[in-house]
Amino acid sequence: MNVYLRAMIEVDSRLGDVLRTIIETPYIERPRLEEMVNVPHGEIESLLATLSEKMAILELATQADSSLESRVPKKVYLINPALEQAVSEVV
Repeated sequence: MNVYLRAMIEVDSRLGDVLRTIIETPYIERPRLEEMVNVPHGEIESLLATLSEKMAILELATQADSSLESRVPKKVYLINPALEQAVSEVV
């Protein structure tokens, strides 16, 4: 898996930035991730979809903090625990 992850990051270094940010800040919300990685909205969606499809990251839904927002779950991201060691070695 290390070779595959390394190849993905060589093709698009922003994937490595996203993975590194998620490792450093588990359960990060998408708006905060977008801000920390400094990637435009449309591009972050594409990067997250790629990593999610490859099961490198997990996208979880949690309840919002406010009762007004409770109907809209917020998405948080974390590294797939089965791949955490491999991702740490690559990034």
